[in-house]
Amino acid sequence: MQRRVVITGIGIVSSLGEGRAEFFQNLLRQRDCIRKIPEAFERSYRFKSRFYVPFPPLDRAEKEIPTRYHGFLQGVQKIGIVSAKLALEDAGYSIIREARAFRIEELPPCSVCIGVGFIGVEEVFRTYAAHTCTATGQQPQCNGLPQCNGLPQCNRLIIPTMMPNSVSAWISILFQVKGDCFTLNASCASGTYAIGEAYRRIKDGYVSVVLAGGVECLREESGCAMRGFDVLGALTKSEDGNPMPFSNRRSGFLFAEGGGCVMILEELEHARRRSAPIYAEIADYRSDSDAHSILQMEKSGVQIKRILEELKGTRKIDYLNSHGTGTILNDAVEARVIREVFGGSRNQPLINSTKGIIGHTIGASGAIEAAVVAMSIRESKVHGNAITDPLDDLNLATRTMDTPVRYGISTSYGFGGHNAGLLFKRYE
Repeated sequence: MQRRVVITGIGIVSSLGEGRAEFFQNLLRQRDCIRKIPEAFERSYRFKSRFYVPFPPLDRAEKEIPTRYHGFLQGVQKIGIVSAKLALEDAGYSIIREARAFRIEELPPCSVCIGVGFIGVEEVFRTYAAHTCTATGQQPQCNGLPQCNGLPQCNRLIIPTMMPNSVSAWISILFQVKGDCFTLNASCASGTYAIGEAYRRIKDGYVSVVLAGGVECLREESGCAMRGFDVLGALTKSEDGNPMPFSNRRSGFLFAEGGGCVMILEELEHARRRSAPIYAEIADYRSDSDAHSILQMEKSGVQIKRILEELKGTRKIDYLNSHGTGTILNDAVEARVIREVFGGSRNQPLINSTKGIIGHTIGASGAIEAAVVAMSIRESKVHGNAITDPLDDLNLATRTMDTPVRYGISTSYGFGGHNAGLLFKRYE
């Protein structure tokens, strides 16, 4: 007999706020978090996209993470640790801070599975600049990077900083989670893959609790990370930064420097025994690959259609949190597939794009959007889309709505053709 999997805790650190409640309320209000790019970004390059979403502040990390580790940790690790702590607290676990780590009372043997899109680039760039400038004996043009005696600083801990597994490892170390611990990478679908694989591990009986989610930190002071997306023509050209997914006026996605979301997934009976809060049940997970292009979505959409059809089955889906980047091709393909799977707008679930409000957080995006569906099911609220001139024949949420959600789906489609989707169900 396959076991049922529920979500009992949600920890989010985002440009919209820290913690589940603050984030969701600001999302429902569609609070503006878009900012003009800093002047420092354009010292050697003129951006086509004029707006971005800055990396969220990490004040809580500085206060709560033991100071002995501050020199080891960068933004991507800190945001993962804080998200995990928030999720554990939200799930009702008692956390006791000790000198070297946190002790979680009554936490059974469990796993850590975190999705990451990119390694944190800031320290890599600094250390590379320090090494190359010292090796050549030349005075560098550091373009605003922090300097030490006229040279960029070389981080002696650059190897553990660069390791893609570092976020999962630090969560394991600080919360003393001694089960299997690993990282998944599937570009923009990384967070969805991580939650899906965690769901499978619980469903198939390997473990009863998993800390699962996605994180990203593309913050760095020169704007080089954003430039990489800008030269591809992938970013929004709108006059106010609004990417407007599924609008005829869309021109690309809104670059966000990052964010993080970790959720506590539990086997249902384990959650019930400890009277844990339950946001939603995960009812299915599907993934596949376009096998087409390292950058572009395959135009027929046949692989993402297969995922949606399998998640839908014979069920009536009430809500779809779409991939919804705001790029010309992706939105067109996704919109066509939605019509093919569900029919015309009257038969479609309510559709929105969280990326249209918080920007595209790459490796964190799928986890954040999964959490949004779980919270929407629990609260019977779906956030609106901040768009004008919408594409025809789509059941887009034009405003934040109070509506019952029994079944909801979140989908992610990443560079390289990585596709994934999760089906959520109201726990009854």
